[in-house]
Amino acid sequence: MSVRRRHALTLAAAQAALKLKHCEGLIALLDRVRPLNLASEQARLLQGFEAGRRPEPELSYAAPLPLGDLRRELSDLATALDRGETEQKLLAGRARELELSAALAERVGAAGFAELAARRFPLPEEPQAMARLAQQFLTASPGATPQEDREILHISDDQRDPDSLWSHISRLLSRERFAVRLELAPGLVSLAGVADGVVRLRPGARLTSRVARRIALHEVEGHVAPRVRGQVLGGAFSAGTAGASEDEEGRAILLEERAGLLEAGRRQELGRRYIAAASVREGASFWDTVTLLGQTGATASAAIELGCRVHRGGGLGRELIYLTGYCRVATELARRPELERVQQNGRISLSAAAALLEGSIQLDDDGDVV
Repeated sequence: MSVRRRHALTLAAAQAALKLKHCEGLIALLDRVRPLNLASEQARLLQGFEAGRRPEPELSYAAPLPLGDLRRELSDLATALDRGETEQKLLAGRARELELSAALAERVGAAGFAELAARRFPLPEEPQAMARLAQQFLTASPGATPQEDREILHISDDQRDPDSLWSHISRLLSRERFAVRLELAPGLVSLAGVADGVVRLRPGARLTSRVARRIALHEVEGHVAPRVRGQVLGGAFSAGTAGASEDEEGRAILLEERAGLLEAGRRQELGRRYIAAASVREGASFWDTVTLLGQTGATASAAIELGCRVHRGGGLGRELIYLTGYCRVATELARRPELERVQQNGRISLSAAAALLEGSIQLDDDGDVV
């Protein structure tokens, strides 16, 4: 089942989408909150902790760029787009989301960052219910350990090893014929990440083949594919809509589950991510978060690594979106499975997909089996 437009994309929407993609590249929020000294700082913090001390984190970042002019452009663009049709209104929402991201990018490591981050990545409407779900994920029954998880670990960037993360991602990209390059990113907070035209992965990580396969599925099918396909339809499908990244992460985890890869260890990881990020929103210090994670059974090294991740920039807390996105997407797609086809074809949130299906796009049955 393919997605097509009922009417040609308007010139205003096409030009706005190009502008928004350009602005997103200039803002590069996740790059700006990547600590320059992450590995060495994690080692220092762990050494201090094991010696009975709790040294203050000293994560350093690249010098922020002034983005005031860009923020004003985004604000003006949003105002203009709000007067247009449905897709232009969706692009207006994306412009406002990017304006907030730009404000965050200007304040990395500075006062006021945490308050802005809480607006960009807020707690869910029912945080207590989500906290309970996180606890359920933490206590998931481990079940039988797959044979491949009892085998050797593979270096993430070993291009000669067919079971490395690099190889798993390369095969998926080749199979889909995606013109996307792979590059190494030392110091990457996550094990892999996607930007336009590139998949970055952290070198030197030791992973089982099964974990590498899960990450490859998550990144390529969950993140690369909507970006590549969105270029065909253009407009909001290419530039994205407000909330698209949250729903994209949710669907990527749902893909893991469908593939039988959302196992106990991964569920525990997602539960800890939520608990750690929620603690940031509640005002926890770095060591408060580490202590909380230790109480969930995390090792000191893992707790410090995740603590650095959720507190990066001064309290980004983006890790809230994984569990909340998964729950929202799984629930909504069970009710309206047609929305997934829209998601597959661009960087579209579920609410935006529903709005677009009401008028400007339609699904055609082309014999695909979904």
